Amino acid sequence: MMTLVVAGSGNWRKSIAADALPSSSDQAAVARKTTYRAFVDSHQGDPQRGKQVFENEQKATCRKCHTLDANRKGVGPDLLSIGDKFERPDLITSVLEPSKTIAVGYGATNVITTSGLIVQGVLQRVTDTGVELRNKDGQLVRVPANEIDEQQTSELSLMPEGLETQLTTQEYTDLIAYLGTLKQPRNATRQRPEVPDEIARATQQVNLVPLFGDSIRLDHPVWIGAVPGRTGTYIALEHFGRIWTIQQSVSGQKNASGDSQHAFLDLSSVVRRGGATGLLGFAFHPRFVENGRYVIKYQIADNNQIGTIVEERKWDAERATDLASQTPRQILRIVGSTQDHNGGCLTFGPDGFLYIGMGDSGPQEDPQGHGQDLTTLLGKILRIDIDSTDGDRPYGIPRTNPFVTAPDARPEVWAYGFREPWRFSFDTANGEMWVGDVGQNRFEEVAIVKAGENHGWNVYEGFADHSNRFRSADARYVPPVIAYPRRLGVSVTGGYVYRGKRAPQLQGWYVFGDFESRRIWALRQQDRRLVEVVEIGRSPTRIVSFNENPDGEIDMVGYDTGTIYRLNLDQVDLKPLDTRAVADTSEADPVPWLFTLSAPTGDWQRPDFNDADWKSAPGGFGTNGTPGGVIRTDWRTRDIWLRRSFDLSQVPSPQSLALRIHHDEDVVVYLNGVEAVRRNGWTTGYIEVPIDPRAVEALRTGRNVIAIHCHQNGGGQYIDAGLVDYVKAK
Repeated sequence: MMTLVVAGSGNWRKSIAADALPSSSDQAAVARKTTYRAFVDSHQGDPQRGKQVFENEQKATCRKCHTLDANRKGVGPDLLSIGDKFERPDLITSVLEPSKTIAVGYGATNVITTSGLIVQGVLQRVTDTGVELRNKDGQLVRVPANEIDEQQTSELSLMPEGLETQLTTQEYTDLIAYLGTLKQPRNATRQRPEVPDEIARATQQVNLVPLFGDSIRLDHPVWIGAVPGRTGTYIALEHFGRIWTIQQSVSGQKNASGDSQHAFLDLSSVVRRGGATGLLGFAFHPRFVENGRYVIKYQIADNNQIGTIVEERKWDAERATDLASQTPRQILRIVGSTQDHNGGCLTFGPDGFLYIGMGDSGPQEDPQGHGQDLTTLLGKILRIDIDSTDGDRPYGIPRTNPFVTAPDARPEVWAYGFREPWRFSFDTANGEMWVGDVGQNRFEEVAIVKAGENHGWNVYEGFADHSNRFRSADARYVPPVIAYPRRLGVSVTGGYVYRGKRAPQLQGWYVFGDFESRRIWALRQQDRRLVEVVEIGRSPTRIVSFNENPDGEIDMVGYDTGTIYRLNLDQVDLKPLDTRAVADTSEADPVPWLFTLSAPTGDWQRPDFNDADWKSAPGGFGTNGTPGGVIRTDWRTRDIWLRRSFDLSQVPSPQSLALRIHHDEDVVVYLNGVEAVRRNGWTTGYIEVPIDPRAVEALRTGRNVIAIHCHQNGGGQYIDAGLVDYVKAK
């Protein structure tokens, strides 16, 4: 990335905007991007050629900034499993418009020196003596504190716009095809039972019911909690700084007109807006009903002072708002290295002390070893007493904290070795702390944490070795209960051990989820070793937080839609389902299909249709290089119609049958002439989707017909499908 010398620091913003990166609003650039986007949508990419483009530093320069194995440091994120995390449209946008969505931990920072020099890079370290940034070329640039005039976070990515100008449209299409193949391999876990390669579905899944009526509007909520002492009253936090009270109607039914929303506190001018920053956490004092005290945690919006604030405020009981007339009491101001990995959670434990989760604060990979460094509060679970003071500290140190007498440790530290403990909770039955710690490149983990323990980051990621730089021969690293791979999810959201009464079958099971994959799981453990884990549902929106109500029932916070859901767990049947093939796909072995490339006349979907003039070929149908496809028959036209027969010895129940399909692009599937599934767009691999019950009812013992029409809009193409039956494991 370039550095600039300007006449004076007053014009630095203009200089960066004008010279550092080309403007995406330039008409020629917009037209060029439109051309490239249209080409990739209508042409086939070759992953092998795309790999050559990726490796060619004279072409795409991707290899200069990105790694593929997390072993070499780069200024950009590691792409080891980028195909698991992003669908093809996201990959297309990330290359054409790199500043539209910047990966967490890789935002650019502009440092202006007193001499007018502008240094741009990804922030690596902040100390009292200065800052370190890694520039586009991977070089570390150090700026002494006494030479810094101003520091600002840039809204522009270090990945340069106009990358496509170095590539032909076909090379760009090949590159996108290659990126889509970068997925975490199966069995990367070496068959450890605590690291499942797959998680079976529960026989009966959770029912998600909106907690509030349609009149409640929340913008990217991150946390919700029931207000102690007030029936049906909740506090809801929005990511970008606003806090609301929500009063549920007496009936508590969906769409109830009595549900109301009121402003509680607006910190939008104080908190930092960003992907992993903003308003983070909220906790009611254990004696809130008596004293009205509560604590909040947020990332400050001061680019010259990166840090996380924990402060105590007071509730105005009469108006159910923050007591605005009272100046908040700042408890902690924790300076970080970057704007990311601040931990999200704080809560009062069963002992009445305040527990605070702090991430390693970045940058990626924790190069300063904050997780293992007991002299810093970063990468830790902290425990403090806000009802007392200790010297010049506005809080006390519990005498039973494990490092109170350690000479080279902060006394606030309760446990360490964490990367990003976004959400944690206490089991109300036994007081055990459960932590969901967001992983780096390979694994997400959930752990039970006890005082004084070292949970391994960045020496370990899950159960896998990560780095030896801060490894100690004397250390005892405590493994998690579970570490799941990236192909199942990329950002764990910690939950709660279920202690409600509506679902006795779930007593003692830990319920948690994943922000990106939207899966909801329940696990059972013994002596901190995984016994069983089952998928109990999937959310329609990304899962950012859970909430345990006073009755032990659990709510879920939907980030994108702003919907708060009650998890109705009473009907969940935890028995895992096995899957058996009812009609095989062509993933493992070729399956013959009849097909035509010309639109058929008549009821071609029905079993009695005369398909004698259709051709026969093995599935799957498509073009080489389509991500996740197993190409056995070349198909390049806009449309294809497929038919095949399969036999059933008995008709499966409507609740257990599913369609296993990989489609690129729009598809309609019929069973015995009845529409079973209709989907637009594409998948990057085989998925299982529910079937319309009317189509299941059309099945019969003996011969049945599955018929498919797939329409190609552009780019790679592929179609293959089969039927699976979920059956209870014996």
